Amino acid sequence: MKALSIDLRERIVRFVKDGGTKADAARNFNICWRTVQRYCKADKAGCLAPKRHPGRKRTFESESLRLAVARNNDATLQEHAKAFGVSHNAIWKRLRQMAITLKKNSCVTPRGTRRRGDSSARS
Repeated sequence: MKALSIDLRERIVRFVKDGGTKADAARNFNICWRTVQRYCKADKAGCLAPKRHPGRKRTFESESLRLAVARNNDATLQEHAKAFGVSHNAIWKRLRQMAITLKKNSCVTPRGTRRRGDSSARS
């Protein structure tokens, strides 16, 4: 949900300062009364501007992953994840965003059992 504009926040605070109740302000501006209370508190502190959200820092670039997949196309997601220092799920999501399919199955799982569908297990 997007933050309300500073102009609207100022009008809400002005409504309350001019004698309106916080509940009336909430009804008139179609917002939660808790939001009105928060804006009034922020006005007393002197800062009505919305807080900045830092977002997530990307740990690796899409182009570097594209080059790594091109150079080592037989590597599994886990191997790519280890090379970039991220989880295999992060690699999978980024490949999906870039519309690159990468399906590699090892025939032996970490526990030493064979995977279902492995041709060598059917003999």
